[in-house]
Amino acid sequence: MSIVITPGPAHLRREPTPAGRLAASLLSVTVAGLADPQRFRRGKSYLAENSVSRLDLSEGVLLATVVGSRAEPYHVTVTVEMVERPDDLGQTLDRTQVARLIPRGEELLFSCTCPDWEDPCKHGVAALLALAAELGPRPELLASWRCGDLDDRARPKVGSRARADRHLRLVPPAPPPSPFETPEWHDFAGENLTIPRCDVPTKPLPLPTLVLDRTDVADIIRSAWTVLGRFNPEADDPLD
Repeated sequence: MSIVITPGPAHLRREPTPAGRLAASLLSVTVAGLADPQRFRRGKSYLAENSVSRLDLSEGVLLATVVGSRAEPYHVTVTVEMVERPDDLGQTLDRTQVARLIPRGEELLFSCTCPDWEDPCKHGVAALLALAAELGPRPELLASWRCGDLDDRARPKVGSRARADRHLRLVPPAPPPSPFETPEWHDFAGENLTIPRCDVPTKPLPLPTLVLDRTDVADIIRSAWTVLGRFNPEADDPLD
């Protein structure tokens, strides 16, 4: 079962309880120890600007929707290593129980759809700070997140934050196909035209034949010499 929370402005929240104030402070300190100062300050500004529009809290998982600089909101997932429910845990938490349930940095795993690969990013910081603010009047949310109803179900395990796959990113949707890559466009451009096959058998061309001219070239020269008046056939022969 998940608990859906719509964070509101700070002045609309109920007065925090002593245990809830401690839970909010300890969780904020954990986040501050994980993030670099610039991202922590930016995450706090996101919280102050009410950019965290939704929190979905379930056993071992916090889902948050954070409105950033883009049109589409960012989706943050914070996974926490679950623990056994304390025997003395009732409907409300006291300060001692809160101190035992606040997660350490190595028990948290962040994931966000933003392009920032820092762990955590400013949206992850804003998500946990928003949860910390909600713990003030309702510290029992911490038990629901870390303990749940642990029966025979498998518990989420986080492990070391040094794991290489700790940045679990959602794959962005593929861009729409180009209108010039459609089959209709290829048909229009004539790229799918096929050359018709010719099945008519063809005969090989005959090899060229060499024709020898049997004309006597000497007779042609003698005739030309006679016409020009330079040749007396009885006196001399131009070919001698």
